[in-house]
Amino acid sequence: MLDLSTLNWLAIIVAGVAYFLLGALWYTVLFAKPFQKYRGTIEDGGQPLDYILTLVCDLAAALVLAIFVRLAGATTLEHGVAVGLAAAAGFAISNSFVFGIFNGVRKELWLIESGYTLVAYAVMGAILALWR
Repeated sequence: MLDLSTLNWLAIIVAGVAYFLLGALWYTVLFAKPFQKYRGTIEDGGQPLDYILTLVCDLAAALVLAIFVRLAGATTLEHGVAVGLAAAAGFAISNSFVFGIFNGVRKELWLIESGYTLVAYAVMGAILALWR
C-alpha cells in the first residue's frame, strides 16, 4: 500500500497550480477565439467559486497523478510525461469523448479541450516524476 505521507506535497500543489494556470493560458490566449466559436457564448464568464472549484479539481488530479507516477516508478522526464499522457488519454480524454457524444459537444471543442488535457497532464507528470 502506498503511504500518502511519502508523496511530495509541494510538487503536487505546484503541478495542480500549473494545470490551473495552463488552463487560463489555453482558454484566454492560445485558443480563445476557436474555443468561444465552438462553445458559444456564456453570459457570466465564470463566477469566483467556479475558479476555486476548478483549482480544487486540478489539485485532486495532481494528487492522483502523483500516485500513478509513484506506482509506475517514473523518475525521468520521459517517464513522467508518458504516465501523464497515459492517464489523460485513458481516463480524462476518453471519458470526455463519450460524454461529448451523448451531449452534442462539437468535435472541434472536444479537440481543443483534449489538447489542453494532454499538455497539462504531460506537464504535471514531468513535474511529479522529476520533483520527488
